[in-house]
Amino acid sequence: MNAMFKKIAVKNLSEQCQLASPVPDYDHYDLDSPAISLMVDFNKTPAITVAASLTVNDALELMRTNKIRALMVLDSRGNFVGVVTAMDLMGRKPMAYANEAGISRVEVQVKDIMSPKSKLKAMARADVERSTLADVVRVLKSLNEQHILVVEEAAEGMQISGLFSASDFKRALNIQIDTAKIANTFMDLERVINENKEVM
Repeated sequence: MNAMFKKIAVKNLSEQCQLASPVPDYDHYDLDSPAISLMVDFNKTPAITVAASLTVNDALELMRTNKIRALMVLDSRGNFVGVVTAMDLMGRKPMAYANEAGISRVEVQVKDIMSPKSKLKAMARADVERSTLADVVRVLKSLNEQHILVVEEAAEGMQISGLFSASDFKRALNIQIDTAKIANTFMDLERVINENKEVM
């Protein structure tokens, strides 16, 4: 039995040894670049999720910590039920819901202001793989959205396998996809978090 094992050499680490970091598939983007090159691929990077029962302030903190502007929302059974964005959390939705429900803003939960699954739009991954970044920009602008999901067929049916974010287009191509005023930096997210911790 032991004769089947191969000997693996063990090395000491050198002083110059450093951590590896992912190498981007593309180091230069333009509107003709493949759309898939700027997609957040959930098959490679797990989606950042949030419980539907989490408060909006805690969800904002999770966004700031992970430096993202959209969270996939899960119910108590771990099922995908919607998406909540920085615009949802930092806009008028939380206070409007709090006033309507007769509660304080700090009690508002993600489920109260998220976009439910039934109202979300998505592109087929097969179409994305045949498209350019310019095609995705047109879709985001036509929908007046900051994010759009990517779906593919799976054994259980449709599954979300990716996401496009307008903030990634701003970073990679310096293209602003205006839909409304939202936080431009994570310092803005932190400011809103701190301001709302004081609202009782």
